[in-house]
Amino acid sequence: MSLADFTTLASLVSSVAVLVSLLFLGLQIRQSNRNQRSLMQQGRSTRNVDLLSRLGDPKVSQTFVRVAQGEDLSDTDYFVLYGYMTSVFWSYEDCFFQFRSGTLDSQSWASDVATLKRLLTNPAYRAVWRAARGACGEQYKSFLDGLAADAKHTPPANLVNILKQYLAEERQALRSSQDKKASLHGAQKI
Repeated sequence: MSLADFTTLASLVSSVAVLVSLLFLGLQIRQSNRNQRSLMQQGRSTRNVDLLSRLGDPKVSQTFVRVAQGEDLSDTDYFVLYGYMTSVFWSYEDCFFQFRSGTLDSQSWASDVATLKRLLTNPAYRAVWRAARGACGEQYKSFLDGLAADAKHTPPANLVNILKQYLAEERQALRSSQDKKASLHGAQKI
């Protein structure tokens, strides 16, 4: 083998090695992006679960019930309401910027937007938003102002009544299913 042949072979091996390295690097970057998106989604889910868990706090849930019933609130109740609802808005602000930067997928963001629209049908959420909006970034503030304006004329859902209705429907469906099974079982014995 001549020196020229050896140089050509070495150049070819070097080129293949560079190509394999680039392919491997591309796979690593792709996996890293997946991991990053997964971590963002996990953080989003954790924040939402934490917020929902806080509704189990008797002080928070009692304040929500009093607001829904139009009762007068104590100064402490206003702080409870502000603290909870503002944390909701800040959580979604993080999601807003994650979506804008490409680390939160469009399906997750669409779910967040639907939730924000529903929350902002509630006058208490809109009132707290008005009080808290000065602490948020301009882009998010503008976005949420638009959602609040659109939701202003939609009556808020009453979660307690909705859950009572759905629970009654599910219990009725269960009873109907059990009755059908019992009648079929009885018919098979005859």
